[in-house]
Amino acid sequence: MQRRRIANRMWLAGAAVAALLLSGCQQVSQSDQTEVDLGTPVAGEVPEGVFEGTTLTFAGSGGIFQDGQAAAAWDPFAEQTGATFLQDAYDPGKLKAMVDSGNTTWDLVNATQFDTAQYCGTLYEELDYSQIDISNVPEGTITDDCMVPQILYGLVLVYNTDTFGDNPPTTAADFFDTEKFPGQRTVSASPYVDPQMFEFAMVADDKDTSSVTADDIVPALDKYREIEDSLITWTSGAQAQQQLESGEAVMGLVWSGRGYGAANAGAPVAAMWDEWMVMVDSTAIPKGSQNLQAAHSAINYYGGAEQQTKMSELTSYGPINVNAKPDLSGELGNWMTTDHLDTGHYPNVDFWVENYDALQSAWSSWVTTG
Repeated sequence: MQRRRIANRMWLAGAAVAALLLSGCQQVSQSDQTEVDLGTPVAGEVPEGVFEGTTLTFAGSGGIFQDGQAAAAWDPFAEQTGATFLQDAYDPGKLKAMVDSGNTTWDLVNATQFDTAQYCGTLYEELDYSQIDISNVPEGTITDDCMVPQILYGLVLVYNTDTFGDNPPTTAADFFDTEKFPGQRTVSASPYVDPQMFEFAMVADDKDTSSVTADDIVPALDKYREIEDSLITWTSGAQAQQQLESGEAVMGLVWSGRGYGAANAGAPVAAMWDEWMVMVDSTAIPKGSQNLQAAHSAINYYGGAEQQTKMSELTSYGPINVNAKPDLSGELGNWMTTDHLDTGHYPNVDFWVENYDALQSAWSSWVTTG
């Protein structure tokens, strides 16, 4: 997946937060904006022509995912409401600069759930859920007051079926068993920290991630170091996909969208769904958006079953409406994360937000020295 993780986003320290609070007086508040009566929100619905003359800007992750979102939701929303819907690339430094200066030009962004949890109220607006129909949002995916889920995906063990088809891995521990499952495996060494990679190692050791402590962080990475002779790394989702497609790696711990990409390109790979790490992206409104009501309405529209069905079919990522029914014919049916939520492990978001300094320190050491 072409993404946007929490490194270079969650590095903001106390001084930066203080600056954000001081700049809050420069923001336009909801009460300063003219509102219209939209009635009781229903996911996927919006009155015709209601935002004529309004311009909204969405900052996302680019590539097939952002294109799919636009085709499934943002463009139809613009056509229905009369709004203009612009696209931009999300950059955490740019968001901070906007908020600091009191000149926020984005209205919606694709962030991680760790971003919104850490910076709710400083970089992101608290959402007014009375304007968003969340009745069909998958349980447990709203993790702070500044987000609704944007997609459900995962960090998944992907393996080569030509190599392991008769004896596939079935547990997280199998990833680390180089005698039973020999060959090169690949893991992330990207600048974007995935706490789920730490949790995967803990699950492999039968540890309860709901009670993880700071003392578990370094040992989790040490578990990968123990198999360094059979380990290569990827620094981008595209590289991870290429390693799987070429056969350079016979096993990989990768974002599910990249596993799907490799399979869809014809690579003999499959996902191990017995134990996988659930990942959620946030749809959020940047602090100081000039179009709060329209932004809330767009979030509500994005969450409709019809919109989510189309988004999933175009991108391979799991819908955030339980009534969405994407056509799962072909390869897509093997990679839809929402069909496997019962075997997924959800991240301990509160812990990782509270212990981010220790997480980032360990990750920086991993990226630079392995």
